[in-house]
Amino acid sequence: MQIVPSVCPHDCTSTCALEVERIDARTIGRVHGSHRNTYTRGVICEKVGRYAERVHHPDRLLHPLRRVGPKGAGRFERIGWDDALDLVADAFTRQAQRLGPETVWPYYYAGTMGLVQRDGINRLRHAMGYSRYYSTICVTLSDTGWAAGVGAKRGVDLREIDEHSDLVVIWGGNPVNTQVNVMNHAMAARRRGARLVVVDPYRTGTAERADLHLAPRPGTDGALACGIMHVLFAEGLADWDYLRAYTDCPDELAAHVANRTPEWAAAITGLPADAIVDFARLYGRTKKSFIRCHHGFSRSRNGAVNMHAVSCLPAITGAWR
Repeated sequence: MQIVPSVCPHDCTSTCALEVERIDARTIGRVHGSHRNTYTRGVICEKVGRYAERVHHPDRLLHPLRRVGPKGAGRFERIGWDDALDLVADAFTRQAQRLGPETVWPYYYAGTMGLVQRDGINRLRHAMGYSRYYSTICVTLSDTGWAAGVGAKRGVDLREIDEHSDLVVIWGGNPVNTQVNVMNHAMAARRRGARLVVVDPYRTGTAERADLHLAPRPGTDGALACGIMHVLFAEGLADWDYLRAYTDCPDELAAHVANRTPEWAAAITGLPADAIVDFARLYGRTKKSFIRCHHGFSRSRNGAVNMHAVSCLPAITGAWR
């Protein structure tokens, strides 16, 4: 048996480092978190730890199947890869010839695809003139909102919060069940004395471990963020030196939220105005703060706006310093 390095192929931003037992050229054994990686530190989620059961499961699909009965009947026959590719190509060609290439939309997305496979499909779409789309249905709203607030799709290395964060805010996610190593680093900071706050409509496993849980109505996170901003500006908790040096339009933002009072936000979010004020003061007075934004609160009609508003908070207090 040989231990080989790898990385988690799931659609998860943690991208945990792995050590995989290689039994032979076609067989793997247990999968472990890499102890050499300071983010993973030997810990991975259970579904990846048991990855061999998935790879070698007797019911795993290994060949293309063509439906031979009505939809829903579950009747398929095995065909070869050449036949499968011909079927897809013929369908694309017929549709493009009949109604134009933009009526063909090769939608794809999977965490295990990788950049080579994704860009291969993008090249096909460009070459043939097929309909395109930006990013994915899953994260387009959150990515757009984050880019509007931060300017680029980048953030903080979670390993920094272990030693440097005095307040950790997990907003719109449940890493206890979905990103175990995010929670490990958050709890390491909490054991050191940092406060842990969770913003989520549900009382999740993550919320149960928090020092403070704010549960706004679903889809109202942007209003909550505006109410927090109002307090930060009104009570002198904004870092104006940072805002004027590194951000765009801080005066316009302060004017925009001047009438977004905690009472205004309370009527929208369902949270008590006092709870909004208390959290805003905690956040504004804790200079070494960290907000972990997850995708959950962006999956609503105003998702990008919600993310944009929340992503502005660290700039207001100068937490990016």
